[in-house]
Amino acid sequence: MAEAFWFLDQSSHMKSQLENILLAVQQDAGNRGLARLEDNLISRSRGDFENASASLAKGAGVVIFTGFFIPTATPPAPETDGPLGALFIARTLASLGRKVVITCEKNCLPAFEVCLQLLGLGAKISLVESPLETGAGYAQIFLSQLKEKIGDISHFIAIEKCGPSHLLPSIPKQNISAFLDSTEESSRGKILTMSCKDITPYTAPVHLCFDPKFCNANNITRIGIGDGGNEIGMGNIPWQVIASNINYGANIACSTTVDHLIVAGVSNWGGYALGSGLLLEAGLPSLSSLDSETEWEILELMVKDGGLVDGRLGQNIASVDGLDWSIHEDVIKSVQKALKETT
Repeated sequence: MAEAFWFLDQSSHMKSQLENILLAVQQDAGNRGLARLEDNLISRSRGDFENASASLAKGAGVVIFTGFFIPTATPPAPETDGPLGALFIARTLASLGRKVVITCEKNCLPAFEVCLQLLGLGAKISLVESPLETGAGYAQIFLSQLKEKIGDISHFIAIEKCGPSHLLPSIPKQNISAFLDSTEESSRGKILTMSCKDITPYTAPVHLCFDPKFCNANNITRIGIGDGGNEIGMGNIPWQVIASNINYGANIACSTTVDHLIVAGVSNWGGYALGSGLLLEAGLPSLSSLDSETEWEILELMVKDGGLVDGRLGQNIASVDGLDWSIHEDVIKSVQKALKETT
């Protein structure tokens, strides 16, 4: 009986830690509108973070998709939000002995190459270019390529990976009139930035890999991490909820669904949360490599030698989503604190 109480106590404590992690990363520091109304992106994804962490603690190889192109930046380049979180998840999986690959477009690969060299993880974390060309069997061909790198795959994770907006067939009948009135026909089904810029030609169509039938047939669990409504996974949130909460949400809302969706104030924060939740589920929180100084060093290197830009400011500077680094640092410290909490 005492053993049963101990187990319940440990389970309750871990639940509290997970809740504190989620609380830290779901603050809307960029004022995106994640919880502008009572019915919102955060409320609609309740429970998904815990389920994603538990699911990721089991399984085989993991593929992490990231890379978000900013066409209006000087120069145009992928942004800093996504890669840092992706790298933390990958480092965490590698520390648990799991096989992992990060995949992104060619223009984003240098940012990871320099960081893996810095961290000495080139032999433990694989990099694969996400092909831009769409063709018959894209998902199956790409999956075969990924399996050649790491063998069996149990999870796909998309972090700050933009996916196509809605087309008319995915809109409920009661919302069709509003959809037609608030969207341009030419932008429907396109991959759009937060300001409605079309980046479809610059974005690998990896959303095809997240097709539910395809993933079910291959026993792959899908996890999405996003902060604005236009990322892979946001198809879990009804179109009208994103349209009501997010600026330009009616146009940019992504239609691609996942099994578990993590909504965060900054997508990198969602990556920090998932990696930390994985360690809690594995009972090994002490293995965490999350540290604000390390993340800052990685950010600087990704910008200086990897060519990434701040997605909101559009500049090649060590910044994420236009937020002062002290804000990111506070979030990292809060996640660290939750990991270290003892019963």
